[in-house]
Amino acid sequence: MRTTSPRRRLAAVAALALALAGCGGSAAEAPTGPGEGYRVGVILPLTGPASAIGNDFNTALEVFREIDPAAQDLQIEYIVCDDRTTPDGAAACARKLVQQDEVNMVYGPVIGGSHAGARPVLSAGPPSVTPSPYATTEPGDPIFSAAGNSVELDRVTLELAVERGLQRVAVLATTDLTGETAVQNLEAANADLGLQLAVERMGPTDVDASAQLNRLLETDPQYVYVATSGAAAGVALKGLGQLGADLPTALIWSNTTNGFLQAAGPDMPSETLFAVSAAWDPDTLDDPARAEQVRTFQSAFEERAGAPASFVVQGAYDAFQLIVSALSTAGGEADAISAHLDGLTDFQGLNWRLDYTPDRHRPEPEGNYVMMRYDPADGTWSAAAPQG
Repeated sequence: MRTTSPRRRLAAVAALALALAGCGGSAAEAPTGPGEGYRVGVILPLTGPASAIGNDFNTALEVFREIDPAAQDLQIEYIVCDDRTTPDGAAACARKLVQQDEVNMVYGPVIGGSHAGARPVLSAGPPSVTPSPYATTEPGDPIFSAAGNSVELDRVTLELAVERGLQRVAVLATTDLTGETAVQNLEAANADLGLQLAVERMGPTDVDASAQLNRLLETDPQYVYVATSGAAAGVALKGLGQLGADLPTALIWSNTTNGFLQAAGPDMPSETLFAVSAAWDPDTLDDPARAEQVRTFQSAFEERAGAPASFVVQGAYDAFQLIVSALSTAGGEADAISAHLDGLTDFQGLNWRLDYTPDRHRPEPEGNYVMMRYDPADGTWSAAAPQG
């Protein structure tokens, strides 16, 4: 386990403070009266199928409050609500936080399907920020996605096939929001890329996808993209292995949790690929200050959780940063927060470069993703080479 000495830890936090001073807007004093502060609702799956993710996110929130200087400058009460990994639970949390707790902003929900359940409540405000790249955002709604755009995620995943000179790509996607959005993104990207794309769908709770996989393998694919998360992705990997299909296989970054990588590792092919932020490997970043921010978070999370942060957890950190920046700059009024976010440009978070317009409440689909390769044998990550 990585550990950090007290002296190094203090130095890292000091470096983080200096780095964030010029990152993501000013840290103006909160426009509230003496003793007043803000309330932020946090919707997490603390129980249910995604409870491991939810509890890791809760730990990430604790780390954020500990190491982020902007967060320490504001009086913020975080009210955490368990959505039980269900759309109905997420909707109930949203109603409680908005109507009963009267929060200034909402973080989450973090799962695309759960977010869809809460969306009718959140669309009426106050402003909310989700770390899900697949959550639905619409012009005029005060809902913002603080993760790399899913359009870019899926396009970059396909572009690796082009870089390697491959032509035939098999896609297995679920019938839920994540899978359907991914298929739309892939088909739009392929209009320019010109690959031979074969698509099959499975239910998110299916325990067998052999029929769909057999049909895909009949197209003689050279590259596979499993466009789903969690248990369904595990079913797909196991099915491919049982059919003897050892092909380069890409997965969505929501499958980078420590639990999933450990459980699915024995079923992974020789090459398992993910589109992630370049910040997942801070040694590759050109900005030393940002690289130190990433190392500080990774070290602090591991110290508190007793295990390394997954990219799912690290990738969700920027939403916390964005909320604090918005409250610090715009204050606690919903309209002022939305107006501030609508005009936000070049906000560099821990992982993502975030910018919004009144008609686009997710980042510009460019410059946030790189392809990386995961080796289940030793748990290491490396850049995905164009030649394979």
